[in-house]
Amino acid sequence: MVRVVLVFSILMLSFPVGATLCPDGSYILGDECKLCPDGSYVGNEKCKLVPDGGFVGGDKAKLCPDGSYVGGGKCKLCPDGTYVGGNRCNLNPDGTYSGE
Repeated sequence: MVRVVLVFSILMLSFPVGATLCPDGSYILGDECKLCPDGSYVGNEKCKLVPDGGFVGGDKAKLCPDGSYVGGGKCKLCPDGTYVGGNRCNLNPDGTYSGE
């Protein structure tokens, strides 16, 4: 019985009565959860836009390096002789080159 009371007491310290827990991708405004729109993430208790060429990783935006695109929640680097177009690598037109 003492063990149950101790666990309950610890939970009460962590989550006060009436506390609102919001799902991932949302934040508390007053006593309501506000969901951030696609292409944004929660930062400093408000929605922030993810910059072009970036994605949300954990609780912050991550940017992909030049020559890569976002695919499956991570950066995918395009090989030499290709360029980023949308969410994929495209072959360079004849007579052109991209890479180092």
